[in-house]
Amino acid sequence: MVRKSTLLVLIAVLLTGILFLTFVAFLGNLIMGYYKPVISYTEPLIPPEAAKPEIPSPLPSIRKTEESEISAGEEFTLIQTQETPYRKIVYEAYLRLKVEDSEEKVREAESIALKYNGYVGNLQISKGRARIVLRIPTEDFYSAINDLRKLGELEDENIRAIDVTEEYIDLAARLNNSKNVEKRLLALLDKAATVEEILKVEAQLKMIREEIERLTARLRYLENRIEYSTITVEFIEPEKVEIEWPSFNFLEVIAKGLAAMYAVISALIVVVFALTPLIALGGLAYIAYKLYKRQVLKTKTK
Repeated sequence: MVRKSTLLVLIAVLLTGILFLTFVAFLGNLIMGYYKPVISYTEPLIPPEAAKPEIPSPLPSIRKTEESEISAGEEFTLIQTQETPYRKIVYEAYLRLKVEDSEEKVREAESIALKYNGYVGNLQISKGRARIVLRIPTEDFYSAINDLRKLGELEDENIRAIDVTEEYIDLAARLNNSKNVEKRLLALLDKAATVEEILKVEAQLKMIREEIERLTARLRYLENRIEYSTITVEFIEPEKVEIEWPSFNFLEVIAKGLAAMYAVISALIVVVFALTPLIALGGLAYIAYKLYKRQVLKTKTK
């Protein structure tokens, strides 16, 4: 009888252990499923001031040209020589200045352009920086640069003198040749006797006139660049460090507290319901142990 009772107790304890481990695993999965953390990634925003754009280089040089650069930090004067009137020179400059108020300096740069009978070719203003392109008569190129350098702290400067004489002469010669061809075609058109001859001459006239228009436009473009120099000025304001104090919202704090309390209560309820079967099994094991102990005592008494 004692052996049967012992066997029953061992079986009950074994079953209790198996069920206990099963419910512990179930409870862990249940809790992890309900309260799985949510991780979100937010890409930080970089203010425009933090991004330092690449310094724009001056306008690209024209093919078959000669360039000369002038070092920064000098007072400039335009030197006239006997060869200067016969050369076709394009002057370009880029200046980057550190200033406290970029918009105010833009207005001063515009005044400098008007002072030398120039004009503003392009203007871009954004937070903490501004970029203005001035077209200044070539004879006042260096004088305007000297005035612009006084608007702020000079950080970068690039000045170029581009010789476009070769291209200018080539375009002018091709334009003259095209006009001579046009005259000859007009003479042939007057002498054309048939419709076929007229159509052929008119087709050639159309092509040569398109070439004349293209060459004329290119020459005018070069003449404008020669007559008016290009000065690009970029104004940069120093970066300002702004301190952001953390905001406090009383209602938001209360809402978060209530949400946390609700989560804790929900977790406790889940734990209690999950442990109920284990408590029942534990009670059965305890009763079986008491019965076994009582049976052992009765056996010893006998």
